[in-house]
Amino acid sequence: MSSRQLLPDEHIVRLLLQEEDFSASEELSYSETEDNLEVDAIESDNQTEESSGSSDDEVVQEQISPAAVDDVLEPQTPHPPPEVSSGKDPSILSFSTSTVRSRSRHVWATNKGRSSNTTAAINIVRIARGPTRALKDIVDPVSLFDRFMTDQIIDEVVKWTNTEIAIKKQTYTQITSTQNDSGKEEIRALLGILVLSAALKDNHLTLDELFNTEYSGTRYVLCTSKERCDFILRCLRFDDKTFRLQRQKDDPFTPIMELFMVQCRQNYVPGTNVTIDEQLLAFRGRCKFRMYIPNKTAKYGVKLEMMCDSGTRYMLDCMPYLGKGTYTGGLPLGEYFVQELTRSIHGTNRNVTMDNWFTSVPLAKQLLRQPYKLTIVWTLRSNKREIPDELKNHRTSNGTRRVNTSMFVYDRPITLLSYKPKPSKMVYMLSSCDEEASVNPETKMPRLIEFYNKTKGGVDTFDQICSIMSCSRKTNRWPICVFYGMMNIACIISYIIYCHNASVQGQKLMNRRDFMKKMQSKLVEPWPKMRLEIRTIPTHIKNKITNILGSGHDEGQGQSQP
Repeated sequence: MSSRQLLPDEHIVRLLLQEEDFSASEELSYSETEDNLEVDAIESDNQTEESSGSSDDEVVQEQISPAAVDDVLEPQTPHPPPEVSSGKDPSILSFSTSTVRSRSRHVWATNKGRSSNTTAAINIVRIARGPTRALKDIVDPVSLFDRFMTDQIIDEVVKWTNTEIAIKKQTYTQITSTQNDSGKEEIRALLGILVLSAALKDNHLTLDELFNTEYSGTRYVLCTSKERCDFILRCLRFDDKTFRLQRQKDDPFTPIMELFMVQCRQNYVPGTNVTIDEQLLAFRGRCKFRMYIPNKTAKYGVKLEMMCDSGTRYMLDCMPYLGKGTYTGGLPLGEYFVQELTRSIHGTNRNVTMDNWFTSVPLAKQLLRQPYKLTIVWTLRSNKREIPDELKNHRTSNGTRRVNTSMFVYDRPITLLSYKPKPSKMVYMLSSCDEEASVNPETKMPRLIEFYNKTKGGVDTFDQICSIMSCSRKTNRWPICVFYGMMNIACIISYIIYCHNASVQGQKLMNRRDFMKKMQSKLVEPWPKMRLEIRTIPTHIKNKITNILGSGHDEGQGQSQP
C-alpha cells in the first residue's frame, strides 16, 4: 500500500469483522442481511417496556423491519391501476392526473418537473471523512484509546470507587490489602483486563476460571489477584451516590457518559452518509428503563439510540432511551432523537438513513431548513396518512399492479416511492435528496432502495462488531453494563482511526485482535511494576511479572502502593 493512500471503507469494516490478517486482494464477503431491505420478509415487532403495569403510553417501539411492508389489503375505494408512461422504463408507472392527495390532505405532484444537470446544493458535502487534526498522525493503540477514555473519566472512576471502598470497609472486621484504596494505574490495569478478555474471547468466563493459570494463562494474574479484581468490580462507581436520587429525576446516567460522548463527537469527521438506529446492551437485572426488543439477540437490555458513519461504522453519538422518563419537550420520540443525535452535523448537507420508527413527512421538511440542512432516506410505515391511496396495493376488477413496479410522487425536493416486490406486499420509502424516478434496469429495483440498503447498516454492523470481541461481563448493575458498552465503543472507534492513520502513512495494518492485545499491554504496564514493590506479594507472582515485563526491568523505577 503506497503512502497517503486511504483504506476503502469496506476494507476497514472487513478488518473489524474478522480476526485474521487482511489481504487487500480478498473480496469483501461479510453478511449484512439485517441491514438490507429484505422485501420478501415481514417482521412486525412491538417493543414495549419491561414493566408489570405497562400501558399504551409505555409503548417503546412498534417497528416494522427495514422493509416497511403492507400485508393488509385495505378495503377502501378502488382505484384503477395507473397507466404505463410511454418512453420510460415500463417498471415505472405513471398517473392520469398531475397531482394526488392523501388522507391527511397532503398534495403530491406526479411529475418531477424540470431538473438541471448540476448536483443539488442539498447533496453537496465539502468536508472529507477522517479523524480530526489532533488524532491524524497517531497510530499507537493506547494513545488512541486514551483520547476517548480520558484522564478525567479515569479520575472520576477512581474518586467514586474509593468512596464506595471506604463505605464497604466498615462492614469488614479485618482489613487486608484486598480492601485498600484504588489508584489510576490500577483502574487502567482493570480496563486492560477487560480489553484482553475481549481479544481472547474470555469475557464469558467466571473470575475463578479467568485467574486460573491452567486455563487462562498468566496475563490476568499479572495485573491483580482474583479477590482484588472481584472487590474492585463490586465497588466500581461513576458518580456520587448521595445525589443520585435527585439527579435521576432529570437524567439517571452518570456524567462520564457525556464526557465520553464529547470525545467521540470531537475526534472524528463523518462522511457524506450517516445511519441512525438502536443498539441494545444485554442486561436482565433491575432497571426501570430496561427494554424488551424481540428481534434482538439479547431481547432484554438498555437501549441506546445511536448514530454511526455509514462507511466506516464509526460511532458518532448515542443517547439512552429512558422509556417514560425521556423528556422530549413535546416532540414525538423519533423526531426528538433525530434532532439531538444529528446536532453535531447540523448545517453540513449530510444524508441520514434510518428506519420507520423515526420517520415522518413533516420531519423530512423540517430537516431541510436551517439550522439542520440535512437530507434523509428512510422507510415509511404503510399506515402513514401522508401516503396517497393510489400508491397502495388494491385489487379491482381491472386487476392489480404488476410485481416489480414502482410509483413515484413528489413534493419539491421530497420523493415518495411505492415499490411492489410481491403480489400482496408493498414497500414505501421517503427521500428528501431531490431524487428522480430511477430504476436499476437489471433488477428492476428502484435505486432509492439500493441506496438505502447500502447506507442502512451503520449501527447494525457496529453492533455486530461489538459482539465479536466484547468487554462485557455478567453483572446485575446496569451502570456497569453501560460502562462495558463504553469500553466496546472506545476499542472499536480507536481501531477505526488507527486503520485510517496507518493506511495514510503506508504502514502494514494490524488485525483487530493484535491491536487490542497491544493496547492491553500498554494499559497495564505501569501497574505490574508497582506491584513488584510490594514486599508481601508471593514469589511466584513476582517471577511471572518479571518474566512478562522482561529481564531488563529496573525494580527501582516503581512506586510503593498507597
